[in-house]
Amino acid sequence: SILACALFAGCTDKKKAGATAAAPDFTLQDISGKKVRLADLKGKVVLIEFWATWCPPCRAEIPAIERLHAQYGSKGLTILAISLDEGGWDGVQSFAKEHKISYTVLRGTEDVSGKYMVRLIPSMFLIDKQGNIKKQYMGGGNVEVVEQEIKALL
Repeated sequence: SILACALFAGCTDKKKAGATAAAPDFTLQDISGKKVRLADLKGKVVLIEFWATWCPPCRAEIPAIERLHAQYGSKGLTILAISLDEGGWDGVQSFAKEHKISYTVLRGTEDVSGKYMVRLIPSMFLIDKQGNIKKQYMGGGNVEVVEQEIKALL
C-alpha cells in the first residue's frame, strides 16, 4: 500500500524532472463539500501535495506550505493538498481546522493517487499555467526548492 511505503520512504529528498506531461485531471471534494476540478484551474500555477495527517514529514511541511499560500496565492498560485488518510474524513477536517490550514484540502482517492503514481508521501507536483506537470518532488524537505520553481512559473 502507498501509505505503508511512506513510513519507510517519506524522508527522502528526490526531485524528478524530465519530459513535460499533462497533469491528469480529477474532481475531488474539499473539506466544505465543494467539488474542485483541476482542469478549472488552468491559467494558474498549481502545487498539488499528496499527504496524510499521520505522516510526520507531511505535518512538518504544513507551516512552509501555508507560507507559500500566503505569499503567492494572490499572485496566481493555488495549493491543493490531497489527503490520503484512510480513516474518517471528519478527522482530516478537524486536523485542518486545528492546524489553521487555509489552503485547499481535498479528499483523495486511490484513483487519483494512482493517476499520479504516488508511491510515498509527501509527494508534490508543480503544475504550470497550461496544466502540465513541470516538477515532481518526493519526500519532505523540498519546500525551498519548490518555492524557486513557483517563482519561475508565476
